[in-house]
Amino acid sequence: MRIGHVTFSYHPITGGGDTYLAELLKVLEADGHDQRVYQRPVPGPPPDGVRYIPDPLGCRLRRGQFWTVPLGLRRLRGELASEDILIAHYPNYHWAIEWHPRTVLISHGVFWDDRPGALRSQIKRRLALRAYRSAGQVVANDTFYLREMGEDVPIGADPFVEVAPGRWFIPNCVDTERFRPVMPMEGLSRLAPVLVPRNLFRNRGVHLAIQAFALLAPDFPETNLVVVGADSQPEYRAECDVLVRRLGLEARVVFYGPVSWRRMPQIYSSARVTVIPSLSGEGTSLAALESMACGTPAVTTAVAGLLDLPAVHADPRPAPLAAALGQVLSDRDRVAADQARAVRERFSLDRWAEAWLRVVRAVAE
Repeated sequence: MRIGHVTFSYHPITGGGDTYLAELLKVLEADGHDQRVYQRPVPGPPPDGVRYIPDPLGCRLRRGQFWTVPLGLRRLRGELASEDILIAHYPNYHWAIEWHPRTVLISHGVFWDDRPGALRSQIKRRLALRAYRSAGQVVANDTFYLREMGEDVPIGADPFVEVAPGRWFIPNCVDTERFRPVMPMEGLSRLAPVLVPRNLFRNRGVHLAIQAFALLAPDFPETNLVVVGADSQPEYRAECDVLVRRLGLEARVVFYGPVSWRRMPQIYSSARVTVIPSLSGEGTSLAALESMACGTPAVTTAVAGLLDLPAVHADPRPAPLAAALGQVLSDRDRVAADQARAVRERFSLDRWAEAWLRVVRAVAE
């Protein structure tokens, strides 16, 4: 079958959503499907299999493009109509293709919980509800999203199941052959990193990790906070730099920059602990799963889909997060072994692939 993926980004791969799509492309290609990716325009010609969505407003701001690029899908309606199935990777991309008879909506996490009750959040939630109700099939990678959509699904529910007709709980999963303990990077491992694998968006909570590390640092003088990710919001990166200076952590906080997905097993294996300090808008974090699969324990905030993971959870405040990091560092080997075992048993990429093939067959029927 011809399958089109409609998303914000895929080429080049820089984040968890891009990695998710790369794995899904492989799974569906192995099942014999012919696929294309429709995404926002980036500099340079698109590679084979990628089609740029025209941005009718000519918006050059990455944040703005996320919302404006779907407007350009109407210009590609002829191409999109030739696809047997369209998969929308965010709710705000589904409204532009809901005319198609066979659609799948993927939720990569709730994105309207950053300002509860605000008009902006209400609009985003209504948009998500519209997509949820109109899509032929829906794949949610966390139970929080499903509860927000009105489904009675508990935290940590059994994954890879159809929780309601055409509505699936399929969490992020990890390739445990690729993500496993490997030889650490000597220079990085000497820093005994408290690793923050986050592109710098405000809702990803890098500033919270810095504040928590300020409380942790005196008790663990060998450690350093290492942020691996792109400066996705330059003004936010500047705020983080000011915070580091104000807390006197210039010698203990390293902004490492973005790293290729292929190098991440070495990054995780070089760290003492990984922290996912998200404030909102998070599904079942792929970075947390990758870290745990590599034998590096993960601590996450107790928000949204992160609660579905076998990580250690803490309230999204500096003191509780610092306390959780200290507890994990003091009992690292046991926590790491327990988490790695849970990831292998519950978040297997093979089970993820099987579930996705069931979804595609269901929408085709």
